Amino acid sequence: MARTTNDHRLYYDPETYRSTSHRNLYSSLSSGTTLRSLGTRALDVEVAMAHALMASDPNERPKHFRNNFEEGIFVFTVMMATAATTFLQGAVVINTEMIGKSLGMTAAQVTWIAAAIGLASGSFMLLFGKTADLFGRKTQLLAGMAFLALFSLITAFAPNAMAMDVLCGFLGLGTAIISPPAIGTLFASYPEGSRRNKAAGALGAGNPIGFILGSISSGIATRIFSWRASFIVISIFFFGMTIAAFWTMPSIPRSGSTRRIVREFDYIGTALIILGVALSSAALTQGPELGWASPKVISALLLGLLCIFAFTVWENFFPQPLLDPIVWKNTNYTLCVLCVMLGYMSFVTNQFWIPLYMQEVQHLAPLHIAVRMLPQALAGLVWSYLAPILMQKLSGRIIMAIGGFAYLAGAILLYFIRPETSYWKLLFPAMVFTVIGADFQFVVSNLYVTKQMPEQSSLAAGVIQTAYRLSVSIGLAITSAVYGTVRNGPKGMANPTLPFERAYLCGIFFAAASILFIPFMELEGKGRTPTPSIHSSVRESEILDSPRPGGEYSDRPSSDHAHSLGSKASRSTFRSAATYGSEDSYLPRWSWEDDRYWPPDAQKYNGYGGSCPEVVYEVCAKCLEERRVILPVKNPVVHGAAGWI
Repeated sequence: MARTTNDHRLYYDPETYRSTSHRNLYSSLSSGTTLRSLGTRALDVEVAMAHALMASDPNERPKHFRNNFEEGIFVFTVMMATAATTFLQGAVVINTEMIGKSLGMTAAQVTWIAAAIGLASGSFMLLFGKTADLFGRKTQLLAGMAFLALFSLITAFAPNAMAMDVLCGFLGLGTAIISPPAIGTLFASYPEGSRRNKAAGALGAGNPIGFILGSISSGIATRIFSWRASFIVISIFFFGMTIAAFWTMPSIPRSGSTRRIVREFDYIGTALIILGVALSSAALTQGPELGWASPKVISALLLGLLCIFAFTVWENFFPQPLLDPIVWKNTNYTLCVLCVMLGYMSFVTNQFWIPLYMQEVQHLAPLHIAVRMLPQALAGLVWSYLAPILMQKLSGRIIMAIGGFAYLAGAILLYFIRPETSYWKLLFPAMVFTVIGADFQFVVSNLYVTKQMPEQSSLAAGVIQTAYRLSVSIGLAITSAVYGTVRNGPKGMANPTLPFERAYLCGIFFAAASILFIPFMELEGKGRTPTPSIHSSVRESEILDSPRPGGEYSDRPSSDHAHSLGSKASRSTFRSAATYGSEDSYLPRWSWEDDRYWPPDAQKYNGYGGSCPEVVYEVCAKCLEERRVILPVKNPVVHGAAGWI
């Protein structure tokens, strides 16, 4: 690593460089140069050395993977971790009628088999998105995989309807544990470039692949043994994923102390959002069975909505909110989340009602249902491969629009399905169309959200994943309310297809509503806004003039870098060296960035005229924007290894 010491000599420690370059864009010398001097006067550094230490091609394999096979296992593990909810739904939805008959479940309780997974996953996603960056991603991922393996095995022996729904809720909790650290590690491992786009496309492929593995394995196990055997297969699968994660996942140090985490965590906000979503969903699901005028339904719905409102108010006042309200001030971000949530709500509700229709109306076996759903998953693989390629050529808004209209077209085709309708005439094209929306909007939204919340990549992933998971529980609650109301009426009893038609009609409304947000979005495609080359976009004189004195230093990102982050970068919750003492700073702390050392009296050094014992200037690899960091007085001659930053 290159250093300038008190005698103005330049040092380079290649071992330090190799050990840090992959995990900290600012603190490693692969991202630029670090300058050290006594007082506020900074020293110049040779441009040639700065360029020599720049990171190599961002599109090559990350250095912590020994070979392509290990990298492939890593991407597959992350892909299945983010698609764990879809995997479980694929295993469950083809067996809902069989499980319901075996345990004597009502229609509402059968709906909760799938809804409980999405509800628990969405309610706890923000919580575990927060803890992933603080406690360590690999530790949380391994714990979550083991948790899913254990509770899948327990679910196989569920004795009654209540136990089944509760255990499915625990499975949803497990998916919330593993998704944020997995996707956060993926985006931290790959810098912006075509390789990262391909990895993001693999995440989109995870949903169809997960559904294939879940439905086919569950169908085979059910055909040979019973529905209980399918959960044993799920347990074995997650046990294998635990081993794969232990082998391939890089260890990224946590960014906070346990004591501070426990003291500052938003317990009230977490409780409010969980209770709010749970009570509202329960009221909508129980409404057709108990009656919409039932005091239990009305009180649960009102209390749930009140908790959600209280959550939004609380988050504006709590110092360390579970979800910083400032992110919603970015109009693009808000529209993107609403669009993908409503679109996926249409997709996932149809994913539930189509297999149930095949079971109750067409009386098909679970394995036959899995085979009929297979083309949708295979088409999803194709679309997820094409999405990153289109991102290089089209704007994000156009790709989102293609996905939105594909959702709508597929939902309309489902509405006209009748028992005598040929599978190839309507159901097959409907499934191929709807998965276009799921894949395209998944890729665009994930790439966009990671730029809008760069402070913590796991939390950013948790936000968008929360929208997806909550769309499952909310969408199923609404459609099951419509389905149950029609089914219990005289027309529904006379025509068993009518309740499904009304459920499909809800899917049409969801898809149409999602399209309304797209014209107001401004989402650039990767090919339209390429990351500028450091050597071509920055003049050599600009590097020679850097670093600037502390009085001239600005802790805001450069204009080019700020544009890549969106209209306004997220305000940092955890202060970095460059933002310490500032109440209006938008230079984010990256989730893969290590905490800086703070002198006890560091506060007085924040300003133009203060004198400090040690000043370090760091340069970002993406934009060559520098920032000043205050460190204690040390040098490598006197302090040895401790003298290096």
